[in-house]
Amino acid sequence: MWNRLAIVLVLVAGCGSRGGGDDGGGDASSDPLLGLASLTVTPADQTLVILQGQPATSGYTATGTFTDGRIEDVSAFVSFTLGEPTLGGFAASQLTTTTAKGGRTQVVATGSGVVGMTGLTVRLQQTHNDPGSTLPADPAAPFGGPADVGRTPQLVYPNDGVVVPPNLGRLELHFRPGAQANSLFELTFASAVLDLKIYLRCTDPLDGGCVYLPDDQVWLWVAESHRGTDPVMWSLRATDDAGTAVGASSAQAMRFAPDDVSGGIYYWTTTHRAIMRYDFASPTQTVAEQFVGTEMTGGTCVGCHALSRDGTKLVAEAGGQNDGRLLLLDVATKTPIVPFGSTQKSNFESWNMDGSAFVGVYADTGATNFNLMLFDATTGAVTETIEAGGTATNPTNHPDWSPLGDRIAFVNVGGKNTLQMMYNGEIRTVAKAGGVWQPHQVLVPRAAGKNRYYPAFAPDGKLLVFDESTCNAGNTGGECNGDTDPTALLYAVDGIAGGAVTALAHANGPGVADEGATKLTNSFPKWNPYVFRSSTTGGRLAWVTFSSTRRYGLRRPPGNGTLLWMAAVDLDAPAGTDPSFAAFALPFQDIGTSNHIAQWTTQVVGPIQ
Repeated sequence: MWNRLAIVLVLVAGCGSRGGGDDGGGDASSDPLLGLASLTVTPADQTLVILQGQPATSGYTATGTFTDGRIEDVSAFVSFTLGEPTLGGFAASQLTTTTAKGGRTQVVATGSGVVGMTGLTVRLQQTHNDPGSTLPADPAAPFGGPADVGRTPQLVYPNDGVVVPPNLGRLELHFRPGAQANSLFELTFASAVLDLKIYLRCTDPLDGGCVYLPDDQVWLWVAESHRGTDPVMWSLRATDDAGTAVGASSAQAMRFAPDDVSGGIYYWTTTHRAIMRYDFASPTQTVAEQFVGTEMTGGTCVGCHALSRDGTKLVAEAGGQNDGRLLLLDVATKTPIVPFGSTQKSNFESWNMDGSAFVGVYADTGATNFNLMLFDATTGAVTETIEAGGTATNPTNHPDWSPLGDRIAFVNVGGKNTLQMMYNGEIRTVAKAGGVWQPHQVLVPRAAGKNRYYPAFAPDGKLLVFDESTCNAGNTGGECNGDTDPTALLYAVDGIAGGAVTALAHANGPGVADEGATKLTNSFPKWNPYVFRSSTTGGRLAWVTFSSTRRYGLRRPPGNGTLLWMAAVDLDAPAGTDPSFAAFALPFQDIGTSNHIAQWTTQVVGPIQ
């Protein structure tokens, strides 16, 4: 939603300007750049400061070296531009910066086909009073008092090293104020391109701490100054209005991805027994809306669901364990494609690349087919069974169709109960070659005392994440049955070649308020369907969502339920290293409900209410 906020630039004469001359044509003898060999741009590598909303200005000189040895000022005959035009613009050789953000770029001089450049750092320096706080006339003055470690505040959320999309828009910052006497706070965002100080009160107290939500202007300054570049460090100082003493927190890093996240997200809330949705590309939506509840299933709960990649079709299982009736829905018209419950039963599903078919599994009451079943998306009929080693004792479960369309990952159950609650699973794949599904391969074998389940392919079709939970004793128990297990952790493996398994330690990691707890129920991973850049210079980044019982900073999870979390994953991370970053809670979900299985689509089809 926030990617629609305009970045206002002070641009003079467009994004570049030249003082005169011609790059070509005319009388060669009168061409002032004839014989130009190189250009030197000065001042070199300077830093310009945008101070309290006032643009910075600077004149630039282009010095030409010619083939005959002459060295001359040719500023009037070249064009000056910025490599990153959103940072400012030129009138002839005079630069005027934007006031909207800081950043790094190149000043480029071009003439007669010759290019010269130098570096430029634009630094935004700003103080800002939180509009929701009542502050002293000069809120900065009390922070000149003496330092006192007894006044030290504590940063609680988000975790150090978090990466967020620049269009997230809403990222709460949680802190504990330190000493009870602390009533005035200075929040600093600092980097080579930003020096932002925000003065605030604890206007939203919670569980012994404070919640601060940056306003639109603050978000714009911070996110746009660091989009796809170096991290920004945030820290807090605390005092009272008299400046009696000042405590200072440690600093933590926050990064912003270079690209806005797009796509739709559909998740299941057990509290309302409904499927909710949110459109990341919407300029107006701020909270998830209910998409479908029990109105199409005769009052029966809809839960485990899957969306076609293009968002046009939804399949959802109703009734939970030992039911398996399917709702196959046209999303745009919100009408059933076939009558509810008229197809072969299934517990878990996943769609192929073009949305023409989905794969399902069923091993509960009345089951006769324990392998992978392919369903036609128009008729709901089972058109093919993929032999995957499934039996009544060891059925298949949790299928996930690769976005490349060439293979399906799934679970082979080691200890049967129902498919919702099963034990000692292992991760397998089947691949299609020459139009024929090949014999299955074991990707991550079963292990004593472990349950491995819920595989999900990343959008590159190679990296695969899955859950692993640990039993208290033996291979069974409610704590390791694959259904929001307390010990569930996310792991990654090469989904094609297999090999070493790596824990997503940063994504799995607890927050400050969890006080070292590791049983956080990190469950049901799903991926945004796109591969994004990891920085402005390249690399590949993807986003994974999952549910967890960890604390949302100072906020406790709803009852015994879970909230939805999201983490960046580096698809180019070296093998054997953790590719994940610290996770953040999705801000648009209802934090009073228990939320699960955040399925993604490339787009939201049909109007958001």
